[in-house]
Amino acid sequence: MKKLWLLLLAAGAMTFAPACSDDDDNGPSCPVKCTVPATAEIGSELTITGQGFDAAAEIALRDDSGVESKLENPQITATSYTGTVPLTLTPGSYTVVLYQEGIWELGSVQLTMAADKDCPVLSITVPETIRLNEELEIAGAGFTSDMQILLENTADQSRKELTVTLSGIGVTCTIPEGVSAGLYNVILKQGAYEWKIAESVPAGIYKRLKSVTVNVSIECETVTVEELAQYLYESSQDTGVTMDEATAQMYAEYYISNGAFDPMTNTAAYTFTYDAQGNPASSTKKGLYDEEVSDWLAFTVDGNQLSATNKDFEEGTDGIRSFVWTLDNGRIEASTISYEKRDVNYRWVYDAQGLWSGVNYASDNSAYLTLTYNAGKFLGNGSNTMFTYTDAPQQNAIFGVDMAKLFLGMQTINIIEADHLAAICLNLAGTSSTALPATVVEMDGSTPTITYTFDNDGYVTGVNWEVVNGKDPNFQHFDASNKTSYTLVYE
Repeated sequence: MKKLWLLLLAAGAMTFAPACSDDDDNGPSCPVKCTVPATAEIGSELTITGQGFDAAAEIALRDDSGVESKLENPQITATSYTGTVPLTLTPGSYTVVLYQEGIWELGSVQLTMAADKDCPVLSITVPETIRLNEELEIAGAGFTSDMQILLENTADQSRKELTVTLSGIGVTCTIPEGVSAGLYNVILKQGAYEWKIAESVPAGIYKRLKSVTVNVSIECETVTVEELAQYLYESSQDTGVTMDEATAQMYAEYYISNGAFDPMTNTAAYTFTYDAQGNPASSTKKGLYDEEVSDWLAFTVDGNQLSATNKDFEEGTDGIRSFVWTLDNGRIEASTISYEKRDVNYRWVYDAQGLWSGVNYASDNSAYLTLTYNAGKFLGNGSNTMFTYTDAPQQNAIFGVDMAKLFLGMQTINIIEADHLAAICLNLAGTSSTALPATVVEMDGSTPTITYTFDNDGYVTGVNWEVVNGKDPNFQHFDASNKTSYTLVYE
């Protein structure tokens, strides 16, 4: 018997701990008498009831491969040992091992997953968009080093694990190469458990607008002085401001001699620079009817306010001298505009989707500018529908400039003002409508088809449309053709 006991003891030291048993009175016996529950939930408490546990006792769970994981946060009393099953474990059968005056197998337990396990991280905040070429900051209380952050593509459910570093406010995540633009669920994973902490978050390569240029070329039909004089004379009769034939002849000669029907190309261009923190620093402009480029806006950042001085302001006019934007999470919420003789406060208004729906006077909340949409697609200002869309429109990159609003801002007068246009170019006016219009309504009522070119990251870098056999913008009686082209440069 003694020889047999020694052999068993040697084997147990190599492969397993002896079970609690008093079958052999000559050998050591388990110091506790206990009952192990049949099942326990991962991440929840496991309580083993019995007698004989001492303060230094430890209990571990051993899987089929022999790997042990100790119960966490042990609470030991005279009649029980309670510890938390580590979240890193997976469902299955485990041997319960006691470390107290030796190593003892107490029995087995079947680990299962809780159906509604609470997320261990509180107050989680995930950005509304993900910049694939920058670190992703997720705020929350309770992140630990054994947690994983995954991006799950909503299109095919494929996943990419991020490199996670604990930060003062939560975690900083580095996104690996190869993650494409799209919609992603953000998954927090710990052991066998996972929680969807954000759903369908748009992701893309982040770029800023460096410059935008539009060229509008017009070519009119050949018009004689006599034809134009006749048109001016007849149209004046309809307006009630009569013009005699001699006066009509004089105006016709003046218009034609000054090139009113000559082919022309007008160009508007805007450029933007940014500081080291990515805030707007300065810009230049050349309006459609300006002769040269001039300094435009000089920006200053102060907390949540972004101020701009209009360096192109002309004294004696009622243009914008300067303005101050109040921002919240990168979106303009209010503005104060300084005209030559007065300051006016405005509220910027957004719909439930975060789309910019207009600007109201702060004094009485009445509308100053109203922007309209249909299913997230920008139509125009007020009741003026300026754009149409296909059932499945082309899409701009999520961080690209809202193209329809840019068209409105660069080619209309007194609808989109200087501060509004700057906000559009800098992407500070809420969520961009990424749907690209298929047609635009021109001044003569024609609706040319718009074509787009894109860079490798999905940003619109070129736009073209053409009106053939349209009408002259100044003299609607006569035919004209025009071409409009945009060039956008991002950095």
